[in-house]
Amino acid sequence: MKVSISLAKVRLAVLSVILSALVSYFAQPMVHANDQAINVVVTVFSVLAGFLVAIIAIIGDPALLPPGSWRAAEMERDKLDGRIVRHKWLFIAYLITLGLIFSALVVSKNMPDATVWLERLFLFFGTFSFILSLQLPNVLMRVQRERIDAVIEHRRSLDKIPKS
Repeated sequence: MKVSISLAKVRLAVLSVILSALVSYFAQPMVHANDQAINVVVTVFSVLAGFLVAIIAIIGDPALLPPGSWRAAEMERDKLDGRIVRHKWLFIAYLITLGLIFSALVVSKNMPDATVWLERLFLFFGTFSFILSLQLPNVLMRVQRERIDAVIEHRRSLDKIPKS
């Protein structure tokens, strides 16, 4: 089985890691003991997590499988599995961000040095996952377009019209 790697996705990942590292280092003093900034981050990632769960549910809907033989459905399954796995990792990055924020708040009074590193880590994961989340509207639009195309093809096949 040949695995194809998208050069654009690799570039986005590398650029996201570099930008996230820069943000985590330079923005940490701005979020240190800044409750309003931390509340904004928690709110944004809570909303993004809910949005992502909805996208995973839509992608996992068996109605996305093409009509026809079981072989056609099985071939499509690998593509859908890949999408779900990528979104699962993004969801985990959201949870890591929220967990690191919680940890930083818990240890802030007793371990100030650890708090600085926890803040850098949540800024890194937060920035990284936020950049990757910018693609979510496109993912949702592509999934909906594929659903519409599948319904059109199914109706064409019922009317015995050849595939376009």
